[in-house]
Amino acid sequence: MDETVLAEVRRVMAPEVDTTVTARRRAASVTPPAPEIGALLRWAARTIQAHAVVEVGAAGGVSGAWLLPELPPRGVLTSIEPDTHAHGLATDAYEAIGAGSRVRTILGDPATVLDRLSDHAYDLVLLQSRPAVTWELLDHARRLLHPGGMLLIRGALRGGEDADALATALQILAEDEAFTATILPVDGGLVLATRLADPSTDTDDAAGS
Repeated sequence: MDETVLAEVRRVMAPEVDTTVTARRRAASVTPPAPEIGALLRWAARTIQAHAVVEVGAAGGVSGAWLLPELPPRGVLTSIEPDTHAHGLATDAYEAIGAGSRVRTILGDPATVLDRLSDHAYDLVLLQSRPAVTWELLDHARRLLHPGGMLLIRGALRGGEDADALATALQILAEDEAFTATILPVDGGLVLATRLADPSTDTDDAAGS
């Protein structure tokens, strides 16, 4: 896209407040979402009226800065980051925007942390860690999301040493009956998927009616 057009799109559709601009500048090394991707995250949270959100990979707090305004006063973002430096960047960003108790920042192994979270208790799961970790967490996302919840995955089309693994994972996701999914060729490949009801649940409901 032409840089002039992109700048205008960002001005009109994805303006950022000063604290988010500062967080983005400090988080350049951890690949924060571009403003237009932040606006898409905001759209997703607003569309499904999200209350409980999990992000794996904190992106310097930039993604959370877009998500938090769309959560209700009692809504909570659980932000999981395995890297100490990146976790510190996100913690500083959330402090700067006054997130308070609306954000739980957790430094630790994502799979270990996610294993402690409740089944079907989350409206939105955002996976934006390195690809090799992201796809290992797909099973956790399936478990955590309730039917109608949304899964977003950043960087799904990035190449390099993860290209073959990513291609396999995309095929698995496309065939997963728990999700209906699509992918946008932006942000290194952005997956949007909706959690469907489990087939066994549908069968049980029909039997009981």
